[in-house]
Amino acid sequence: MKPQTRFSLPPQSKMWPALGTAMVGIALTLLAMLALRATPVARAQGPDTAHVVVQFAPNDTIVRRIQFSAPISGLKALNLTGLDVISNDFGWGIAVCNIEGVGNPASDCFGSGFWASYHLSGTTWAGYLVGPANTVITDGAVELWSWQAGFVPLDLPDPQAALAASNALDWLQSQQSPTDGGYGNTSASVESLLSIAANHYRAFDWRTAPTNPSLLSHILDGAAAYVGTGAAAAGKLAVGLAAGGDYWPAGVKQPMDYYITATGVFTGGYGAGFAGPQAWGILGTVALSQPVPPKAVDYLKSIANPDGGWSWGGGNSDTNGTSLAIQALIAAGEPVTSSAIISGLHFLQSAQNPDGGFPYDPASPWGTASDANSTAYVIQALRAVGKTGLQGTGSFGSGSLVISPTTALRYLLSLQLPDGSLK
Repeated sequence: MKPQTRFSLPPQSKMWPALGTAMVGIALTLLAMLALRATPVARAQGPDTAHVVVQFAPNDTIVRRIQFSAPISGLKALNLTGLDVISNDFGWGIAVCNIEGVGNPASDCFGSGFWASYHLSGTTWAGYLVGPANTVITDGAVELWSWQAGFVPLDLPDPQAALAASNALDWLQSQQSPTDGGYGNTSASVESLLSIAANHYRAFDWRTAPTNPSLLSHILDGAAAYVGTGAAAAGKLAVGLAAGGDYWPAGVKQPMDYYITATGVFTGGYGAGFAGPQAWGILGTVALSQPVPPKAVDYLKSIANPDGGWSWGGGNSDTNGTSLAIQALIAAGEPVTSSAIISGLHFLQSAQNPDGGFPYDPASPWGTASDANSTAYVIQALRAVGKTGLQGTGSFGSGSLVISPTTALRYLLSLQLPDGSLK
């Protein structure tokens, strides 16, 4: 199957990274809160290991694990990540001017800001008193580069989450089939694609060995049948491929092919007419850089329940459907002060458990224990509306949203097993 045209996500896409099950979506459950984009071990080899975290913006942080022979400098560690790095030797020392296109040219290294470097000391970030060419990196080090646009420091990323994200993505890659590049079937592979693409890693490059099949080849082989199940599948695939900068396969239905103009509904598959397929249809349409029909947004708002939440496929409000609906509304341009979004946030507030996590249905007679997947959905919704700390109080329109000091992120981190997966 030949690909069609390459497309890319619009800027707001970083507000709604991947969504998926607890099994194949383990990387996203950790990364969504910080929009971390972890990648597998860098190609450089050696007996020692370190992590390099790069923060481009508050919602844009990546982590790379490198292998090397200690000791090396911080500048060498940064270069081992494989990222595009521009530096300048001023005579008095070397400064990093640009990483992956963020920053300044070497000729104007400090024009609009600067790259600050830190190292993990205990559980907190500590700054350096010397330049990156003179720092000493040894086995187990964790380095951070943070872009200070306008010379204004950012709130630095959670180091525990960065390390957990790296371990989670390594586990996810270890589960990939070496024979077909997939994760058992197309559905599970698309879920994995969402997690990988949320970290800006291309599915074409995601393979167990250089000559083995890629995740992209596996997905393209089954794309037509998978997308044929309805709008939710088409939307998921669109978000995943767009986030990774890959191609939309020729001849495969797009989300708008499932849109009914007269009603504003995205149809097809389980839950058609409810929040899950409707939200995925909207997200997929945005991912394809196509206009979202206003009637589709109005319909999504109209199917909210009286308690402010949405149902994924009908019935009680649930955290997954509500979180996805909020992300879709934000992606379609709905302001965070919208009454629909505020009501949805307050439903999520009411659903949080004392452990910091979230259940699927807080009113379920079969149990309301927190789970990783539901908690990840909520974290993504909170990120979409710009709530970064996931603790304390944040004002949203006519009311305030209070998140338990036992944060959702901490709950997720508590679920990570030694192999990097989440239980």
